[in-house]
Amino acid sequence: MVSVTFFATILSMGLAVLAAPANFNNTSVVEARDNCDSTKSFCPKGDRGQCNPGVDGCMHIYYCEHIWSQGDCAHSYSWTGECRNIPAKFDNAISSIANENVDQSDCHWFDGADCTGAQYSNENDQNLADGNGWWNDRISSYRCDYHGPAS
Repeated sequence: MVSVTFFATILSMGLAVLAAPANFNNTSVVEARDNCDSTKSFCPKGDRGQCNPGVDGCMHIYYCEHIWSQGDCAHSYSWTGECRNIPAKFDNAISSIANENVDQSDCHWFDGADCTGAQYSNENDQNLADGNGWWNDRISSYRCDYHGPAS
């Protein structure tokens, strides 16, 4: 025979589980940013799903090993103002870049890890080998700064 205490315990646990998502969805941008797993290609938002680029401060960039978005390519998501190192596979091997949030952010590319060294500020460059070619195969890290939606 099951006791009333058992049912009360189960019922209270069920209510706690049902209540958890409401609190979880109220996660602030700062809390979500602090819980961002930089080893993954996305940052969570309040509901721990993939962030929507440009929303809640999550920026989306795209880069490729060859000009005109050819060869191996990757997407990367980072919180605004966060410095991200390029994964080893692409470190010093990028020839085209694109900021997918150009209307909301400015991206800065660096030739050193941890956003150090020379800086290149450009939102989209499909041929880093043109001009003097200095930035071709030199990017090691990046940071995107939020400036708000285009008016």
